[in-house]
Amino acid sequence: MIRKISIFLVIMMLFFMVGCATEEGNLTDTGTDPVEDVEVDVGDNDSTKDTLDEIKERGTLTFAMTGAYPPFNFIDEDGTLIGFDIDIADAIAEKIGVEAEPITVLWDGILTGLTSGRFDMIIGSMAITEERLKEVNFSHPYYYDGAQFFGREDLAVSDLSEIENASVGVVTGTTFQNFLVEMENVTDILQFESDVDNMRAVQQGRSDGLITGLLVGLHGIEKFDMPLAPIGDPLYIEEIGIAIRKDDIALLEAVNTALQEIIEDGTYEEISYKWFGTSILDN
Repeated sequence: MIRKISIFLVIMMLFFMVGCATEEGNLTDTGTDPVEDVEVDVGDNDSTKDTLDEIKERGTLTFAMTGAYPPFNFIDEDGTLIGFDIDIADAIAEKIGVEAEPITVLWDGILTGLTSGRFDMIIGSMAITEERLKEVNFSHPYYYDGAQFFGREDLAVSDLSEIENASVGVVTGTTFQNFLVEMENVTDILQFESDVDNMRAVQQGRSDGLITGLLVGLHGIEKFDMPLAPIGDPLYIEEIGIAIRKDDIALLEAVNTALQEIIEDGTYEEISYKWFGTSILDN
């Protein structure tokens, strides 16, 4: 089986699915502006506490991610935190007039860390869901991705549903975990703190495969020579946004403005091409 997969071609297929899903009403229609669709809950806006002012006063914007989701956020051989999310955070912070300060946390507790005030926002490839919107607000989507099943190369199936008594890995607290719970043929859901460990489990023969973001899985196969292959079409499409506390309305508006500016001035496209060879923002 050919391991080298053209990320560009698969991304084009993903964008086609986004378009089809939008036409069928499964996704918010993004129209001509890719950053106009996420509804904002103003919550109990406390005018005495303005996080945006605090950020500008201290000169830093703190944001969280796991640091274990390559190529979006990960630690390189030199111990430096890099990736698409990191570059996007730096660009947004620059537009606001401050420096971006990353904080790595476990995914399973990342929303609690945000709502408790440990950091200002999450720029860590978090999907926008109705359940998460009950706790936090989201920026407009800053990219789109597909949930994809990656199986062992020796699996003679064309879809995850064809595997009897399947053992599948996921990162704890992701939408992928919730999806697997509904699949009757999946009898063993292995939970991991990172997709790096998730992929290694397949390599070690501990699972039949894993569900992760399409772009993450393709990167793992090519970069780390993982014995995996995407099986079937993407399971569903996700809108990825920046999570911000309910009360921080001014900060949310500033982030959305900065995001629009980096899209319009070409900064976003430059970052996307750096990591993927194409733009991963669908319009």
